[in-house]
Amino acid sequence: MDHQGSNACAGLDEASHQILEEAASDLINSKSIVIQLTELAGNAMGAAGSSASDIIKDKFGIDVTSKAQDITESALKQVLETSTTGMDLENTQEKWGWFHKLLATASGAGAGFIGAPGLLFDLPVTTGIIMRSIAEIARSNPGENLDSEDTKRACIEVFAFGGPENNDDEADAGYWAVRTGLNHIAIEMLIKTVAARFSIVITEKILAQIVPIAGMFAGGALNYVFIGYYQQMARVHFAIRKVERSCPDPSMVRACFSEKVRLARSAGRRELAK
Repeated sequence: MDHQGSNACAGLDEASHQILEEAASDLINSKSIVIQLTELAGNAMGAAGSSASDIIKDKFGIDVTSKAQDITESALKQVLETSTTGMDLENTQEKWGWFHKLLATASGAGAGFIGAPGLLFDLPVTTGIIMRSIAEIARSNPGENLDSEDTKRACIEVFAFGGPENNDDEADAGYWAVRTGLNHIAIEMLIKTVAARFSIVITEKILAQIVPIAGMFAGGALNYVFIGYYQQMARVHFAIRKVERSCPDPSMVRACFSEKVRLARSAGRRELAK
């Protein structure tokens, strides 16, 4: 990709250019993962029926979105300190991503097989698995320290990035908006805010799993796509943080990254047009 196509990236070295190009590509690709997620959820919801939320509320007395937020908030508080338990903090390789996907898929399939009662089991387990995978991605980036509050905060922030409601044209704008909104708030408020955002994204996935047996396939497929999306967003997030640490002016990184996203988006559309 031509680094001289815009002044937005002037002043950054070649290594930073390469990191931001890869991050931009990952961000654009993550939106295709979101499309898969929403299509899977939509198909599964068709089988479950449009009144799935009402069925859960009537039969089990559960407000799905509210319950998802409560469970997510509790799970994030618990895994914040335990997500790195047993992890070799000196190892800078990201080698367990596939295993985390396998575990998340199994959890979703198991919960879907049971139906609505299994949702209470799947949500905290899946949240914990995603958090563990995010922590491993953070560890693989030099300059991140999983013992520090800053890196732990960054891991939690990943849960708030993007979602099915954001289209490809808003990808980078949504990323920066979330980072700005979460900057400098206390850790307790950070968890509450992230849980609220995450619960909205995850509600459709939950509703797709309420039909026993059929929900097993939907739950497994959705969890596979779901964790893949947050793994991608984690790679984007920590790559950008890496460049920011080496740059005297973080606003330069934002401008350059936005330009890289624009170029990656245009290249992708040209490929589709062929």
